[in-house]
Amino acid sequence: MPSQYDLPAIFDQGIEDVDKFNRLPFYLVDGEAREFPKMDDFSVLFGDINWQPNMGDTMKQVRPEPSPIGDTLFYPNRINTDPKKSVFENLETTESINLRWHDYQSKQIAFLPEWQNFRPNLDFQHKDIIRQVANGHNTFIRTVMWDSAPYVYIAGSQPGSEIVEAPTATGNVAQTAANSKTALWLAATVQAVNGGDIANLSYKTLKNIAIIAYEDLDIPPFEGGKNIIAPNEMLKGKLVVYGSNEAFIQLTEDETVIARKPLNQDITMGEFKGPFCNGMVTWRTQRFPLRFNANGTFIAPQVTEAGSNKTRKNPDYIDAKYEIAWVIGAGAYRTVKVGPPPKDFTQITKDKFWKMRWNGEVRLTDQFLLTRGTIAGGDFFQEMNDDGRFLKFKATQVMHGIMPSEIYNAFPVIYQRKRVKSV
Repeated sequence: MPSQYDLPAIFDQGIEDVDKFNRLPFYLVDGEAREFPKMDDFSVLFGDINWQPNMGDTMKQVRPEPSPIGDTLFYPNRINTDPKKSVFENLETTESINLRWHDYQSKQIAFLPEWQNFRPNLDFQHKDIIRQVANGHNTFIRTVMWDSAPYVYIAGSQPGSEIVEAPTATGNVAQTAANSKTALWLAATVQAVNGGDIANLSYKTLKNIAIIAYEDLDIPPFEGGKNIIAPNEMLKGKLVVYGSNEAFIQLTEDETVIARKPLNQDITMGEFKGPFCNGMVTWRTQRFPLRFNANGTFIAPQVTEAGSNKTRKNPDYIDAKYEIAWVIGAGAYRTVKVGPPPKDFTQITKDKFWKMRWNGEVRLTDQFLLTRGTIAGGDFFQEMNDDGRFLKFKATQVMHGIMPSEIYNAFPVIYQRKRVKSV
């Protein structure tokens, strides 16, 4: 596989295969897939928190809680008697996070292919690593949301039991961490609903979700997006449902939607689609939603096709039985916006020739060691790349952080996938 994840900081990266790309003197047709899908599924709705020097690696948020509404019937005294009084107390809640960081880089790239290849490889790899950094940040946000969600909604459950309490400990890639949403927990949760035959994301399911979100969970609607370039009126006064394009197309063909949609309502165009459910909900499409099968293990969206080197949808992802959408209201999370490193690390002086690279700055560098052949005992030996014959793209020290403001304002919806009938 050309893509490798979660590798230690020090390991044998290997060298880019110089025979992987087509070369002259063949007659070739210049065809490049120019699809770099937008990867900011979630950050457009969350505000930013600045992280600056002297703030530490752990960020704590203190938030005042409003006093509860305790009156059902209200009887003040008559004005010819002393008034009764209501005394309110405001408490505080605290949330804390540890900032994370991650490095992204390419394999070593030899100079020779740039002389032999039909098209420049460096420009394409530069764009691709930016795409991977953006996807990594978006996936990190979704991972924290999944780990932190105190409950999930299961479509097709008996009325009154759609919301299921869920573990909230930080998980891991293998979904085996104690007290987290493990694969076993997810599989058992799905199987508990009608033998695993849960419902799809229908319009009636969406209406039930909106009722629970507004009436039972007190999730506030949005008043506008935080990281959206232009004001988006579709977002104001609504909750956002993030689902797959497949689920949205199925929803537009739902008989209830067709029967109740006003003739002048456009539910298919724009970044935010809808509104649905009496104007309470608007829709946004995810590029690669979470999917899993009955064993509860999440499936990678894409793989490299054997024999052709083409990046294609994973067949297991295409055939997955279950999918997860998100219902998000205002004030659920804020993402950490990291500033520059301390000035002493970025200034180049006579004693310091390399400045500190920060927060995913993508650069092409020749500053790394080359791993050469084996010596006695099978060990590798290394030498400097001082001739500059090899290059490497690096995006290092990418800072990832997301602060939960109110985790109850975002929850996942698990449903069974369904497609529009072709006949």
